[in-house]
Formats: sequence, structure tokens, C-alpha cells
Amino acid sequence: MATEHLIGDLPAIAAVAAAALVTAGSAYWSRVALPKQMDRAYRASLHALAAAVEAKDSATEGHARRVADYAVKIARDMGQTGVELQRIEHAALLRDVGKVNIPHSLLNKSEHLTAEEFERIQSHVKIGSDIVSQSPFLARCADIILHHHERWDGSGYPDGLEGEDIPLGARILAVADDFDAMTSDRPYHSAQGRHESIRAIQDEAGTRYDPAVVESFLRALEKEESNAA
Repeated sequence: MATEHLIGDLPAIAAVAAAALVTAGSAYWSRVALPKQMDRAYRASLHALAAAVEAKDSATEGHARRVADYAVKIARDMGQTGVELQRIEHAALLRDVGKVNIPHSLLNKSEHLTAEEFERIQSHVKIGSDIVSQSPFLARCADIILHHHERWDGSGYPDGLEGEDIPLGARILAVADDFDAMTSDRPYHSAQGRHESIRAIQDEAGTRYDPAVVESFLRALEKEESNAA
């Protein structure tokens, strides 16, 4: 009788089981699959925005992606994870978004810049910081974007911050950005060799760059070369 009762209840049991599976699937989708899908879409949007900025500055194609890649490797070596690692990556992609307000002719000028022109180009960090501050999703990157041209010894811009007063993400971007710029052709200079560029970064540790960031940068490059071998 008990068996018959169970057999009779099989459709109901199956319905309950199916409902449980749907619930579990929905929970998985909301906790795991959906955030991953949203993250992919978000990253694609940031890459598209970075590419749009680079289209204005013809000498920097692919620069944002490479800088983000270097920055993430350095940040990981320095123990950054999760949201902070993501924040640094996103700031690397968008660090030059303020250049949308700088004339194309000025960004691609090969002649020596006047003091006024250089000041205009420097303004891109404040413009970029203001732009991302308007978005709840990007505002967390604003301080890194604002300060990624500061220098360890306080001689950078826009605020002349020095040492650890500079946000860590900005100190990381300073190294990643300059290294890729050194190894890329620009209107105002030809690309340097990789080893020459590495030496230039090392020589500026403690003046232009945070020495700890430079150490992590060197370890990240060594790991990259090891994986490529």
C-alpha cells in the first residue's frame, strides 16, 4: 500500500524535484552565471570605450589593453585581488578617457609642445576623473585616473603627490603606462627595445616610480617570459 502511495505521488514528487532544480538553477544563474555574463559585457564596453579614445590618438592603438594587462600582472604580484584588482584594470583601460576633450592635432603633434599645450594635455587626468565620476559603476576608478601621472618624488601632476600618498593603483599605472609607451612608436619618439625600456624603468625607481611597484613589474615580466619559453 505504501508503495502504491509513493507510485501515485510520483508526478507530484517529480514536480517538486523539478521546481527545486529550477530554483537551484535560478540561484546559480543569479549568483554565478549572470554576474559573469554582466562582467563580460561590462569589460567589452570598457574596451570599446578605450578603443574609441585611441581612435582619436592614432599613435596609441592597443595601448590601453596592453597597459591594463601589465597593470593587472603587477597588481597581482603585489597581492591585489577581487574588487581592487578589477578597479585597477578598469582604471587602466579608462585612464586616458579625458583625451576626448583634447584636440586631435595636439595629441598627435610631433613638434615640441609649448607650455600652454603641455598644460592642456595634462588636463586630461582631471577631465577623465570627472567623466568617470558621473557613473556609479566607474566612480571608484576616479582617484587612480586622476593621479596616474603623479611621481614617487612629488614632481608629477596634477597635485604633486609623493610616495604612498599616491593611490597604489595610480603608482602601478605609472609603470605599466610608461613601459608600454617606451616600447611603442609615437609621433614624438621611436620605440625603444624591451631591455632598454626595462632598464629605464629600473633607473627611475625611487624617483619617478614606487620601488616596490618596479620590483613587482620585474617579477611579472620574468614570469611572462618564463611562460612564453
